[in-house]
Amino acid sequence: MMSSSNKDILRSFFKRWPRFYYLIVIVFSPVMFGGLSPKKFLKKYYKIGKTLNIGSGPRKLGPNIINVDIYPYKGVDIIADALSIPIPDESVSRIISDNVLEHIADPKLAVAEIHRILSPGGYAYICTPFLYPFHNSPSDYQRWTKEGLRELMKDFEILEIGLRAGPFSTLDVTLCYLAATIFSFGYEKLYLILVNLFMLVFWPVKLLDIIFNYWPGAINMAAVLYCVAKKK
Repeated sequence: MMSSSNKDILRSFFKRWPRFYYLIVIVFSPVMFGGLSPKKFLKKYYKIGKTLNIGSGPRKLGPNIINVDIYPYKGVDIIADALSIPIPDESVSRIISDNVLEHIADPKLAVAEIHRILSPGGYAYICTPFLYPFHNSPSDYQRWTKEGLRELMKDFEILEIGLRAGPFSTLDVTLCYLAATIFSFGYEKLYLILVNLFMLVFWPVKLLDIIFNYWPGAINMAAVLYCVAKKK
């Protein structure tokens, strides 16, 4: 396995070309995203005022979305840690945190910061992994079940919790990491290379989630979950 710093350098390099990077992620990543995406959230929960995308990377969800990231990617408007965002209290109408909280050592503090800057009646979209292997960016600390998300967002009114990537995404990503573990024979650098190569092999498995994302009970084997919450 590469060190977290080397992984981050590699990822940052490819993020210089956001459209290419995210196209590769969509096609060959081991997860089939469905459910309520950040863009669908913005349409469904429309609200006048500022919208922040925390941990945005270089991706722009819309012309009026304020990107916040710890790294100075192209397209980032505010360079800041998710635990200390230079925004006044109760000044933001909507917040997006898409697969970010697992990379924060104290996610409760990050949620407290979201609560601080979100205006009363404002909406938060939180997307987090459930059954997904360890992945550095730059590190990886947490996983949440649907009940874990309820506990994490207990100071908010929960509007919905749902499946973002289903059981065959869980199987796909597990196969990639398991095969890399077996065939790397303990060589750490080879492990990361193989994880990415096996994604090219196993990615069709995730396509079954086109059906099974809607299967009763699929949320209990989901790779990724989402939560929409409203500040009371």
